[in-house]
Amino acid sequence: MSPGPAKSFDPQMALERARDLFWRRGYAATGITELEAELGIGRKSLYDTFGSKRELFLRALEHYADTVIQRICDGLEDPRGAPLANLERVLEKLGKHHGAPGGIGCLLGVAMAQSGSDDAELAALLRGYLKRLEDAFERALEAARRDGAIDASVDPTDAARNLVALTQGMALIGRITEAPTAQRAVVRAALHALRR
Repeated sequence: MSPGPAKSFDPQMALERARDLFWRRGYAATGITELEAELGIGRKSLYDTFGSKRELFLRALEHYADTVIQRICDGLEDPRGAPLANLERVLEKLGKHHGAPGGIGCLLGVAMAQSGSDDAELAALLRGYLKRLEDAFERALEAARRDGAIDASVDPTDAARNLVALTQGMALIGRITEAPTAQRAVVRAALHALRR
């Protein structure tokens, strides 16, 4: 059986464009017509390639986790840096990013803010992506504590959960903030608490 005609668009690039549109506007505010225009493809091609709008959104979330969230995790575990230095660098970069004018925050945060409590599938996926981030923070904190770079009384699990909440809060506030330096102040306070 013939595989059919080749696609006249790059599915990976289309997925990235969809991810960025969902990131800016959220799931509910993004219509199929907007997706067609943003991706530069017709409705039939969109459905044939990605399935439903929901399936496209779930794939966009997965792509976000595998790229953006993974880069954060990689930064936390960069073998070239000391664990605390990696943690500081990642948090400062996030503070700067989320404090920049016109920031769009975090796609996971946008999805969490718009998801209903009855959507068990989406909730489970989001928890999994956040757990990936939490685990990376926890490993960095455990290594920093072993190095004596943070207070020995710091519980890496609790502190990692706190940092996930902190970064998600910064991402959401960053979408509306008029005070870019506020995000960096939050990061400084969090790092100070770890060193005490």
